Amino acid sequence: MKKASFLTQPLFLLGISLFIYIMALSLPALTFEIVEHKTIHTGSIYIMKGVEVTIGGILGLLFLQAPAIGWLANPLYWYSCKFFIQKKYKFSIASALTSIIIGFTGTVSTYWFALPNGSNPDSQLLLIKLLPGFWLWLAAPAFVMIIASSFAYWKHSHRLERKSVKLP
Repeated sequence: MKKASFLTQPLFLLGISLFIYIMALSLPALTFEIVEHKTIHTGSIYIMKGVEVTIGGILGLLFLQAPAIGWLANPLYWYSCKFFIQKKYKFSIASALTSIIIGFTGTVSTYWFALPNGSNPDSQLLLIKLLPGFWLWLAAPAFVMIIASSFAYWKHSHRLERKSVKLP
């Protein structure tokens, strides 16, 4: 009996994606410059880890900040994982792709929309750099999209193969 490879096991592959996601939350994700309105003083740099960005995104949605729309990529990623487990590969691909698009555009919009600096009304946060945590955060749904595409292709090709075989 032939042993199945880990690379063909859906839960193992999904585990890799979840590992990438957790790594993204623990790594530095965004670099902000703190700018004060009155003095136009810059120079203070603040580096946010992925967890901080995630919590800030939830709060940003509550306070209707435009860049916080990027946070919506998180539930879309979880939906893509759910659809992948349910073997609904087309839905998994669609939600993962939507997650990547919303996550990227929402976060990058922070280049144009300054964020408030906590409770200090005299300063704002300006995004100046995207760090590895951000790119890993986008890589997690991209990985789900790739493995869901390969499983969907395999499923489709086997369906065609069964139809073409004629039994006597």
